[in-house]
Parts: sequence; C-alpha cells; structure tokens
Amino acid sequence: MHKVLRALILSDLFLLGGFGLIQPIFAIFMLNEINGASITTIGIATAVQLLAKGFFQIAIAKWTDAEAGNRRELFALFVGSLLMSIAPFCFIFSTDVWHIYLIQFIYGFGSACAFPGWVVIYSRYSRQEKAGYEWSVYNTIISFGTAASAFLGATLAEAFSFKFLFITVGCLSLIGASFIIVIFKHEFTHWRLGEHAPEVKK
Repeated sequence: MHKVLRALILSDLFLLGGFGLIQPIFAIFMLNEINGASITTIGIATAVQLLAKGFFQIAIAKWTDAEAGNRRELFALFVGSLLMSIAPFCFIFSTDVWHIYLIQFIYGFGSACAFPGWVVIYSRYSRQEKAGYEWSVYNTIISFGTAASAFLGATLAEAFSFKFLFITVGCLSLIGASFIIVIFKHEFTHWRLGEHAPEVKK
C-alpha cells in the first residue's frame, strides 16, 4: 500500500475516530450544558452540519477539479481538516444554542472542504488491481476505530468531564490533520521534479 494511502487512512482514523468520541454524548452535552437546548435544537444542530457539508462540497469539488494534479485537493483537504479540528475546542466555550449552530456550520464546511480532496487523492494512489482491497482496508480500520471511540467517548465523559473529552477530541483531530503533511512532502517532491500526479483509476 502506498504511503500516501496510509497517511490518508491514519488521518481519517484520528479525525473520524476523535469525533466518534463525541457522538454518544452530544445530545446529553447539549441538554445539560447549553442554554435553551431541546430535542428540537439537537436535531437542528445535526442538520446544520449536514446541510453545510452538502451545500458547499460540490462547489469545492468543482474548484479542485479545475486544476490538474493534487495541489488544490491537498490545500482543501488540509484547510478542511484544520477547520474540523477547531470544532471540539469551540464546544468547550459554548453556552448558547447559536454557538452550537455556528460550530456545527464550521465543522460541516470543513467536511465539505476535506471530503472531495481526500477521495480524489485516495483514488489516484489506489492501484486498479488492488482497489477493492485498499478501500476495504480503509473501511475496516475506520469502522473498528469509530466503534472503539463510541465506547470510549461515553466512558471518558462519565469519568472526567465534557471539557476533558473535547480537548481529547481536538488533540486527536490535530494529529489526524498532521498526517496530511506527509502527503505534502511526497507531492512537493513531484512538483519540484515537474512530475504530475497519477491519473485517477477508472
């Protein structure tokens, strides 16, 4: 497996696994810690994140596709990952429902930036004859990581505090974003040599 694929998998493992820590307790956090929170506002908060991702990712994908190679994809992936990493730290200081909506919007926009670039780069570096295996490795690792984090998230929140949990998630997310630097180094070598990124496997 190419080192770029390994970096992408590890990046998602820390990012998605980190956010998996929040998922089991997000509703409890809102109801206990956020002024004016209700079951309805929890649903709206989730919708804001998904709508932001759905609304922006097509436009961002068109922008990244407009230039050959992986430069725009990498830039969008890195910026998106950083925006996603900011969200857990912001939860620490949130007190009102509108704070949660804003944070969810930032997280959704970050996802919209990161997703198209991640998929394109992973596809470009996947070997056609091993594509099923390499995608299966990714899905298996992420599934196990997310399952483990769902259990650990509830345990950490109960044993320590929401603040401790959000700091943990933020740090894990930043670690995930740092793996993209490995891809930058690999791509920079090719850019310096005047080489092009591999073609997308059909």
